[in-house]
Amino acid sequence: MSDALYIDDGYTLTHDVPAVPGLHPAVRVVYRPALDAERKKYDAKLAARDPDAVERHECDLIARHVSEINDEAPGAFRAKLPKMHPTVRAVVLNLVLGFTPAKRIEAEGNSGGVSGC
Repeated sequence: MSDALYIDDGYTLTHDVPAVPGLHPAVRVVYRPALDAERKKYDAKLAARDPDAVERHECDLIARHVSEINDEAPGAFRAKLPKMHPTVRAVVLNLVLGFTPAKRIEAEGNSGGVSGC
């Protein structure tokens, strides 16, 4: 994330999600980070354990905070959000909520098997 302490209207960030061959293409996301109130609303939706409500909330949150996905405006991608690859959608949601996604190379060391089995 940037060094901004406060998130003002019009503030946007860009993130490139690298392609994963055989899984999904590269994706460029231009977004506005959500404020803490949005995190709390999302947490409340999760706590209610209603998957349909969570789905709608996630799609709405992404559509309101993402201004471009691969040069498409929200009007072009909003209806397609429920069909977005789950891995990419999770990264986009984490970006909006201010959770930094793991870097693939750094995480590869964690994918080894469990020893002693």
